[in-house]
Amino acid sequence: MRAGSGPTVPSDSGGRGGLFGGLRNRLGTGFRLAGRSLGVLREHPRLAVFPVVAAVGVVAFLAVVVGGFAVASGVQSPALAVALIAVAIGGPTFVTALSNAALVHATRDVFEGREPDLGRSLRAALSHWPQLLAWALLSVLVGSLLRSLEESSGVAGSVVSAILSMGWAALTYFVIPVIVFEDAPIRSMVQDSGRLFKDTWGETMGTEVGVGVVAFLLVLPGILVGVVGVVLASTPTGTTLALLAGAIVAVPGLIAGVTLGDIAKVALYRFAREGDAPPEFADLEILG
Repeated sequence: MRAGSGPTVPSDSGGRGGLFGGLRNRLGTGFRLAGRSLGVLREHPRLAVFPVVAAVGVVAFLAVVVGGFAVASGVQSPALAVALIAVAIGGPTFVTALSNAALVHATRDVFEGREPDLGRSLRAALSHWPQLLAWALLSVLVGSLLRSLEESSGVAGSVVSAILSMGWAALTYFVIPVIVFEDAPIRSMVQDSGRLFKDTWGETMGTEVGVGVVAFLLVLPGILVGVVGVVLASTPTGTTLALLAGAIVAVPGLIAGVTLGDIAKVALYRFAREGDAPPEFADLEILG
């Protein structure tokens, strides 16, 4: 791997396999990144605590908001009602972004030989709260616009909305690492993320598919428990209990899947931005 200036970029035009061979290699690299990320999680299971913190934080935040609505119910103030609604919509996204930022920071610690620490990583994430808040609000705004387009334009709107959603997800794939590692200003964080995605689009696609496959296999036992339980249940209560049991069994797999995605993302970021690999990924090469 060439150091310092970003990923190596070989030409696909005359090489063996041509364009499709290059695409196949890039996707293969992405799958291997997903597999190595699972190895990192096995070595450092503490990383999985960050998605749990995010879930608990969102639930606690919503509980506070519900309490605010209950208190404000006797107050005739449209401005207060609008403010509470805005907080209820944007707050969980901000809490999730904050937890993701902490996980990204902890993953870098692991790659640099340090044990992940929840408190240290949360403090590091909080130091970027203005950008994370701006990112959360932007995410809510774009998501609302895309949903409005989908709901107001029939089938055509759904198709266009799906395409735009995929484009937005690609453009913003590296936003959290860019915020955490570069302290990127609000005006450029999406642009910087888009440039990084351009350098690693094939590997990113392969990684997302690979992580998705691994995550599905991890939650499959929960799905099977739920399905078998529903089939065997003879009462509505039995069906409910079967679904609950399946969900409980699936939760660890869901947590692991979220964690794997961020581990691989930090590895890809380091490949693309710094031109070298974390030790756990040292024999992989970004093809550009």
